[in-house]
Amino acid sequence: MAGKRVSIFEVAKAAGVSHQTVSRVINHSPNVSPATRAKVQAAIDRMGYRPSSAARALATQRTKTIALIAGGVSYFGPLSTISSIEGMARKHDLYVSSSILNDHEYTQEAFEQVANACLEQGVEAFVFVAPTEPMVQAALGARIKVPRVLLTSSHGETDIESVTSKDPGIACLGIDQWGAMRTIAKHLASLGHASALYLAGPGDWRDAATRRIAWEHESAAAGIKSDVIEVGSWSGEDAYQRMGSYLDALADPKADMPTAIVAANDMQALGVRRALYDRGFYVPRDVSLVGFDDMPGVDNAIPPLTTISPDFSNLGVAAMSTVFSLMGGGNPVDLPLRHGVGVIGAPLVVRESTAAPAAR
Repeated sequence: MAGKRVSIFEVAKAAGVSHQTVSRVINHSPNVSPATRAKVQAAIDRMGYRPSSAARALATQRTKTIALIAGGVSYFGPLSTISSIEGMARKHDLYVSSSILNDHEYTQEAFEQVANACLEQGVEAFVFVAPTEPMVQAALGARIKVPRVLLTSSHGETDIESVTSKDPGIACLGIDQWGAMRTIAKHLASLGHASALYLAGPGDWRDAATRRIAWEHESAAAGIKSDVIEVGSWSGEDAYQRMGSYLDALADPKADMPTAIVAANDMQALGVRRALYDRGFYVPRDVSLVGFDDMPGVDNAIPPLTTISPDFSNLGVAAMSTVFSLMGGGNPVDLPLRHGVGVIGAPLVVRESTAAPAAR
């Protein structure tokens, strides 16, 4: 039978049972005796039978397929979350149909084309990894009747809360960026820092927007005077250039530079560290340094980097649990809300890059 797909009827004939009995074994029905189940399974294994997903979908009106449409996948956070989503789907016998869009391709038209192609395949829900403002707007504006879960951040141009309050089939989840920035501000204040420099990320990313707004609010609340360097990207090289220009413009860098620097992500922090080193500054002797993301390797930087460690894995788990709930298969995930976005914790990992400021 090489090259020919084995049918359920051939398995039934080989096992000496009805095709309905084979179907019950495949679908793990309890209404089959152990002996019959073993006989049918032996025939399945011997003949190499694999159920037809198309036939199963026609019979059950279920494809068990989730569409994952993602942007920002060249960065650590989105990649980690996507891996967790796919792992959760496999555990629940769901298939994930993934579509990766570059940031510049994430127009409403391009999004609609991808979403419609997924709907034609009978997907039962969507998960959008939507870190930028255009992605969020496209995902929320799409004409989709099945449940959708967006992974994004709480602050930006789009008022997510007003959208989700009107449509129970939409849920938004993300990392607690605001709580993370509060933790950084309190940590630095507890060490005695009263001045800081903040490097902002790309303005069209909601993560960057939320972190900046939260930092400006929380640093002020902690009694820290903060200035901002506009980087405009997540790049360590861009941060290196901007930090170098900032230092070179100071009349007396040793005296004029703030005692702490907070970067919007770890790559920026590494670029800042290099710019400081090139000019004879040492971390944390001359200035404390904090990152965000806890990327692999930053625990072995010189010195090991104090940073926020978002629970990207748990975010993926929560996303899939929310999908199951919206599909009617479980209880909703109980998460604290920030502007309509359910948030996952992001603790601060304190390492050797932060210390009390030296006397100047």
